[in-house]
Amino acid sequence: MTAQTPPPSESPAPGFRRGRRVADEMTPDYLAFVESANAAERAGDAETALAYHRGVPMFHRSAHSVVLRQLAGLADEMTPWVWARWAAYQCTRTEDPGTEAAEIVRAALGCAVELFHQDDLTAAYDAGGDPVRVIARAAGEDWAFHQLCTYEFGGLAEFLDSFATARLEHECGLAQEWVGARMGGYRLESSGPAGLVVRDLADDRMVSLLDLGAHVHAGLDGWLIGRLVPSGTEPTLMFDTRPLPVNEQTARRCADDGAPAAWVAALDDAFNEGRLDRSILFSEDRELVTDVPCLGLVERGTPRPALAQTMHQLAQGRDEVGRASLRILRAAGEGSLGELDAAYVAAAVVNPHAWGEAERLAMPGRAVTWRRWAELVPDPARGRLLRLARRAEREGEAA
Repeated sequence: MTAQTPPPSESPAPGFRRGRRVADEMTPDYLAFVESANAAERAGDAETALAYHRGVPMFHRSAHSVVLRQLAGLADEMTPWVWARWAAYQCTRTEDPGTEAAEIVRAALGCAVELFHQDDLTAAYDAGGDPVRVIARAAGEDWAFHQLCTYEFGGLAEFLDSFATARLEHECGLAQEWVGARMGGYRLESSGPAGLVVRDLADDRMVSLLDLGAHVHAGLDGWLIGRLVPSGTEPTLMFDTRPLPVNEQTARRCADDGAPAAWVAALDDAFNEGRLDRSILFSEDRELVTDVPCLGLVERGTPRPALAQTMHQLAQGRDEVGRASLRILRAAGEGSLGELDAAYVAAAVVNPHAWGEAERLAMPGRAVTWRRWAELVPDPARGRLLRLARRAEREGEAA
């Protein structure tokens, strides 16, 4: 099955997520591609989903294509928590008309927009702009919408019960354990060679977490809200997605109030009282394999004098994330990064562009270096770093 030969389809036009302009440009063939991409993704076949997705010209630079490309490259390296994150991600995109899942998505989005983005809607109306852009941005980038849809409105449970098929259904046992996870308040205590440790404010206990780079979101004071869920590995817990940086009052309120949606009121009050800015809800990246955002890789992997130009080129569509990731891997192999950069190295090695070029970094004598990095990060990054180490050993034997 290829992106050039999709089966016929009577799929309706894509929903509010893609906006009016894209919907107006969709032809019957493109609609068939969308339907086939959705079916492949729900079956756990990212490679086929990506092929169909790329068949729609308007999607070439979409954030979703970035997600699919990364997952397609990891088809044989997926961990249980990556499968679970993928399912949670998909449930926020399930807009099939006439289904309970679509109603959940719309209800959660309406709630998020009404609570947190009403001012933006009003401004769009007053300026004669398109309010659909506000809604579409919330659907794609708003942390609160994703959380509401996945958990409080039951999107993840509905997706797993009604839409996951084939390999995805088989691999999503861990995702079932995530259903019903509660929002909590935390304080980042440490992140580094000893792993990621947070203080659970509900009972003042220290909790070791799978370290995917969540510390980059913690801000200066380290107060966070998020959901701890089973990881399927060691350590046994992790954040379901990037945690949200907040102030102490908001974190403690989320920890102390056991009501399922107490965090919504806590955030709403914090925004209305000026203790937090609503911009913290938005992120163009919905990272699944790491908690390090793409822009974080660009900033870490780009020399300071070149950063402004690099950001400009990124805005123009150039793959500066892949280039920065490759520079990070090169520095890691040369030994010029410290252990505190482990999350960036892990994020870099699962970047499709960087991994495609990484074998030339497996030089003789670097096996020990790559193995040291592998000890600091979880799979799938660990497995790739070990592959670099083995390649370096072979290169050394052949030299």
